[in-house]
Amino acid sequence: MRLVVALGLLLGACGYHLVGQGGSVVIPDDVTSASLTTNAGKDGKVLLAELQQLWLQQNHLPPLRKSEDGPGDPHHVILRIEQAKTAFVPVAFDASGLAIQYQLRVSAVLQMYRQDTLIWSSGVVSSNADIFGDATALANNPASIEAEKETLSEQLYRKWAREALARLQSGF
Repeated sequence: MRLVVALGLLLGACGYHLVGQGGSVVIPDDVTSASLTTNAGKDGKVLLAELQQLWLQQNHLPPLRKSEDGPGDPHHVILRIEQAKTAFVPVAFDASGLAIQYQLRVSAVLQMYRQDTLIWSSGVVSSNADIFGDATALANNPASIEAEKETLSEQLYRKWAREALARLQSGF
């Protein structure tokens, strides 16, 4: 019976643990260059900078160039960060109604275009973290919560870029 259950679990595995282990299967083989761009405001620009930094560290990805240099080139793809946003919302409250837990979420969609035609979309990629306050006045200080929010934002931007690149490389 255990063997049947184990076999069923193995066959039903979704492969999520393999995300990022592929060899750029989403990028067509004949692509020789790529551009990274966004039109998603401040959040998009921060995500773009993080993604660009990670892209340049990968030897197997096509070299980057400006998108104006070849949007009509069949050997060039444009990767665009869209719908980028950061949300900071309270999710738990103490008995007096003060927020004691917040969730910080960074999300965006990475889409690949070739000759102005969408050829791949990551779907929404999001990364989030919780910030915990306390019922005491010192630990629930807005300045300390804001400082922690800024620190976590930087970490979540990097995490988003890693996850988006992993989806691109694996095809998920």
